[in-house]
Amino acid sequence: MRLFAQLISIPAVLGFMTPIAVQAGGEKHIGHHDHHGSHMNMGDSYPSTMFMGKTTFVLGGVDGVSDSGMGGMSTSDEKDGTVFHYDTKLMFMTSFTGQDMLKTAVRVGNFGMMEPFGMMGEARLDTAFSSNDSLELHKAFYQFPVGDDIHVTFGPKLRQDDLLGVWPSTYPGDGVLFVLNQAGANDTYSKKMGAGAGITWSHDKLVASALFVSEDASNSSIGFLADEGKDHTTAQLAWVDEKYTLSAAYTQADNGNTDNSPDINDYSSFGISGSYQFGDDYSLSAGMGWKNPDNDDSPDTSMNKVEDGNTWSIGFLWNNALIEGNKFGFGIGTAETHRDDSGYDDPLAWEAFYDFKVNDSVTVTPAIFVIEKDGQEDVNGALVKTTFNF
Repeated sequence: MRLFAQLISIPAVLGFMTPIAVQAGGEKHIGHHDHHGSHMNMGDSYPSTMFMGKTTFVLGGVDGVSDSGMGGMSTSDEKDGTVFHYDTKLMFMTSFTGQDMLKTAVRVGNFGMMEPFGMMGEARLDTAFSSNDSLELHKAFYQFPVGDDIHVTFGPKLRQDDLLGVWPSTYPGDGVLFVLNQAGANDTYSKKMGAGAGITWSHDKLVASALFVSEDASNSSIGFLADEGKDHTTAQLAWVDEKYTLSAAYTQADNGNTDNSPDINDYSSFGISGSYQFGDDYSLSAGMGWKNPDNDDSPDTSMNKVEDGNTWSIGFLWNNALIEGNKFGFGIGTAETHRDDSGYDDPLAWEAFYDFKVNDSVTVTPAIFVIEKDGQEDVNGALVKTTFNF
């Protein structure tokens, strides 16, 4: 239980960090995902390029994760030490006509893949990225309009939500836990990465999208949209009002065929998500998803690697919380896809955070969270996240 004793030192570290951060102020930062249906507006001559960057420091730790990464099931020492991670994204957005956008992003981070906060960790953070301190191409895609109502996006490296016409949640996309930032339908909005393409049609308040992502497109032994490949197809229909957003989406996930069972890893999922704005400062987001395996011959057995179940989440966001510019957020939902098995504990995850806005470019966010595990020790965590937008 070294975690909370070590976290006592965090305020002292922030006392050193914050004066430096105040000097790093700049113009108001634009959200990184606000690119759908927008114009570059970078000047009168084209091509024109805009640069945006984001660096995140994470200082914190967890209790309840062992060296084996099995939530305390191992007799080995637990991974309860305080860690200091970072994630840096550098984004270049180029417009050739003033209506289109070529987005190229590079990224570097030191979140260990199997570390508690890592991309395959027991407490995966939304900001987690592992590159062993080496700069990597993170995204590359191109978006252009077709007439007034249609946008097309395609590229060799992108994420599922880059292709969606609407993200149906006002809960912060760069929140704390990854599992609570999937609009409640975790299997529908899986945020898989790969090569892909999508088309979005919008008319007044109605928005429709269709897309696919191929995880193995860069692997010549499998290839793009091959039977053995991992491919994800999503269709979304959304209604966007000034006060609320409501979305329904369907995803078919083909996770690679095998000789013995061609659909052993495949599943379909359906999700309903939405958000509502209460006045100027309060919003509530909620969603639910249902997952069904394609291998109906042997559902929920050792022969089938995909089990049916459901997910849900609720997120509350309070803007201008106590102090203008600060934010408070609380989210709760399923820690994993819930199954219908008898004796299953239906584990939950919850988080709470408070954003201190140092200036227009720097935010300090203390947060706590708990992730329940089916038949295992709960994972408890605390962290302080410092975000620099430039």
